[in-house]
Amino acid sequence: MAQEVLDYERLRIDKVVDALREGEEPHLLNGDQYRQSLEDGRRVVASSGEDIESISTHPDTRAVHTIAHVLDLQFDPKTREALTYVDDDGARRAVGWQVPTTKEHLWAKRESTRLITLETLGMYGRPPDYGPMMALGFLATIDRVEAESREFADNIRNYVQLSSDHNLLSTDLIVDPQSDRRIPRDQKPGQLKIVEDRPDGIVLRGAKVAGSIGSLTHFFTLSTVLGEGLDLDAAIWCAVPVNSPGLSLLLREPSAREASEQDHPIDAKGEEMDQFILFDDVFIPREYVFSIRNANLLDLYYESAAHCLWSIMMRLAFRAEIFAGTAQAITEILGTDKIPGVQAAVAEITLYAQALKAFSIATITEAVEWCGVQVPDPALVTAGRLYSIVNYPRIQYLIQDLCGQALISRWPEKVWDHPEFGPKLEEYLPGTGVTAREKNQFFNFVWDLTTGGQAGRVGLFENVNATPPAYVAHLVYEHTDRSEMAKFVREYAGIAPEAHT
Repeated sequence: MAQEVLDYERLRIDKVVDALREGEEPHLLNGDQYRQSLEDGRRVVASSGEDIESISTHPDTRAVHTIAHVLDLQFDPKTREALTYVDDDGARRAVGWQVPTTKEHLWAKRESTRLITLETLGMYGRPPDYGPMMALGFLATIDRVEAESREFADNIRNYVQLSSDHNLLSTDLIVDPQSDRRIPRDQKPGQLKIVEDRPDGIVLRGAKVAGSIGSLTHFFTLSTVLGEGLDLDAAIWCAVPVNSPGLSLLLREPSAREASEQDHPIDAKGEEMDQFILFDDVFIPREYVFSIRNANLLDLYYESAAHCLWSIMMRLAFRAEIFAGTAQAITEILGTDKIPGVQAAVAEITLYAQALKAFSIATITEAVEWCGVQVPDPALVTAGRLYSIVNYPRIQYLIQDLCGQALISRWPEKVWDHPEFGPKLEEYLPGTGVTAREKNQFFNFVWDLTTGGQAGRVGLFENVNATPPAYVAHLVYEHTDRSEMAKFVREYAGIAPEAHT
């Protein structure tokens, strides 16, 4: 895929190319360039049913400005080194698209995730640092693709390079629509399938769901895995431009309220919107096809998603640190930080954060190499993910319990501005070392973080994100090697290995 012969309009990234031409870095989008690049003809249908004319101005997609801010940080001297790197050719690129051939590259990705989690409070399951992870998983399992087709393997490599060159944002697309389980999978209505296989590409028809934050990205990275009973025409790995003709994204109802930042400091900035993704004979250029009709890839979820699952666990680890800091601030503002029971609750939240921090570090120190790509230790990633999601509801409860009435007794900005009632609230409701209004504003933040509509959606999302806890527990059982230690204890106890049945 030589740069000089690429037809960017055919590949559906011409708006990104145009936006980059106007910037100071040839391979990095700033916030304004990013917003410009999304005005590319994509079809996004708002929760109210109308087509969104401008992603940058519609309230359903107002999270675009949060993502734009994250991209602006690539140019900020204080954060540039964490979010970008200088390639061998001397060009600066996004850390997310750096192929991790050393553990140092994994450490750099961890730091990038830390910074982005602090900026987004970890409320987005598919932030910019997550987007490249599926493509990196394709690279780590590229030997399986190469056995099918050298062309498809080269397409994966070229897609990663193209994305690095243009600072593309992407999200993965795996899940089928939930429907009657009595219907065999290969007969389900809406199953996404190849309906035409042409020399220049494939044509897809059907549907997928979730694709979180897809309306604010440039690509979906589509992979079909967990595919028992699947029609081989539905076995597809490819990249899907979000602005492809025939592709429609139907946004769900927002869970974050439109409000002032004082009343809802997190919700006011928008949320990650999931969608129903309809493919109405969508053409995928041959360059974006990574595998088709290959049954040997259908069981490759654990391996191909290894970097994705690691990214999820890391984000939850840094989010746990935010929870611990929030718990400490609650007790200081309420003046309860010397109460033993309160300290025990904060200690439990801190333990959750420290355990996940240990997992995030150990996954790098124990990383393995697949096809020349460093992969965070999959067994430790899986164990860390299970720990994070099983304990998540408990941590949310503890934070809410620490708040007492403060989480409920909150009033909007207009009440505080009321000449009669505002002064009374100020007099009656001060915190420890903060004014009553500052206390109210802080607990507005805690509400948005743990209790409001968006927080509830995030909690549900984390529980099923990249498979529910029961299946993750199965993965822990299946993929954690206990054989050597089992042999050791049997021998120590004097039981011969062959006695085991």
